[in-house]
Amino acid sequence: MLRVSPQLPRIALAWGVSLSTMAPLFSTLPASAQTNFSDVSLGYWARPFIEKLAEKNVIKGFPDGTFKPDQPVTRAQFAAIVRQAFDRESTRQYRGFADVPTNHWAQPAIDKAYSTRFLSGYPGNLFQPNQRIPKVQALVALASGLELEPDAPTDEVLATFRDAADIPGYADKGITASTEAGLVVNYPNANFLNPNQQATRAEIAAFVYQALVDQGDLEPIPDKARANNYIVKLDGTSSPGEPSTPINTGSIIASGSKIPVRYPGPNKVNLIVAPGETVETTLEVAEDIANAAGTVLIPKGSLIEGTLVPVNVGTTPGTQFVAKTLKVGTRTYDMRASSDPQVAVSRQSVKPNDIKGAISTAAGRTILNSVLGSGFNLGSLLTGALLSGVGTSPSAPKDSVIVVDPASLELTIQAGLDLTT
Repeated sequence: MLRVSPQLPRIALAWGVSLSTMAPLFSTLPASAQTNFSDVSLGYWARPFIEKLAEKNVIKGFPDGTFKPDQPVTRAQFAAIVRQAFDRESTRQYRGFADVPTNHWAQPAIDKAYSTRFLSGYPGNLFQPNQRIPKVQALVALASGLELEPDAPTDEVLATFRDAADIPGYADKGITASTEAGLVVNYPNANFLNPNQQATRAEIAAFVYQALVDQGDLEPIPDKARANNYIVKLDGTSSPGEPSTPINTGSIIASGSKIPVRYPGPNKVNLIVAPGETVETTLEVAEDIANAAGTVLIPKGSLIEGTLVPVNVGTTPGTQFVAKTLKVGTRTYDMRASSDPQVAVSRQSVKPNDIKGAISTAAGRTILNSVLGSGFNLGSLLTGALLSGVGTSPSAPKDSVIVVDPASLELTIQAGLDLTT
């Protein structure tokens, strides 16, 4: 059963980092649940999971309107999350841990997580509440607490993952059961579990959401949602031993492969364009892209040149990045790839955090100027070189702007990319 408890301080602690953050988090929250976060863009891969769990008061953001999706989660925070999300009966008695005093903020959650078998301790009667929980441990914990048992042979199911050798032996059964139940969500490539990597807030949200779907407490995310690309499925859309995403062989990047991107430079920046604008820009590959043998074909930092072009999503104007060329070292390749559309929002809804350090077209700057007014120092927010916008549609709305997080412009290869020298 989905727990939608009014005792929200528990989940504040689950996502907060200290007692000092708890009071401001809840003293500033409105009565209704916050479901939109300034750092979770419309195209962010985990947005459907985060948005729905926030709507159900299972998770919360921070007082500044952010969610911090890439921040790691501690074992104590994870205990508070599962306590909030799942209403399970205790099956063993809590015995206490030497490093969890009775006045520890998460003691009630740790008690519940232990007694319902989501989490156990370490030798020496320790819980290690501040340890950052790895993905493998979070998935095994969900399988244990929800009493999930594998049906198929473990080795067959685990063969789904290209890095199955990295899964600790103790976790084989739990990961198998989690995979069969649809709990496993791997971004950016469904074939790689990265089991020992620290779980982020976004990943934990995805795991918990899928667990609630498996328990019948939430509806699956829509079929067309981008997030479906990262849910590991064994129900016919993919099968044991058959990866759910395209395989790159030799020097070929297969059609349908995903290329994560970001804006070049040391800092995270957003791009701001007006509806109807066509803007040439350059993105960089955010992580190494390898073939099935593990050979890196496109190194992290390689440049992709292309254009932000106007599109409509229903009746809402938007923009889409269309790639033209890929530069790997001194070599240049023609490239056919595009992103999902990013839609416009009303200029009144744009927050200072959205445009801090942003790179804007002249038209985008003008639209925002009309909202921020003369009392707002645009120069301190819209830093960096301006993009050159051309081809603005005269029929485009004048009261909206498109704020693009380049990390949400993950590209899908439209035709096989041959990187043979």
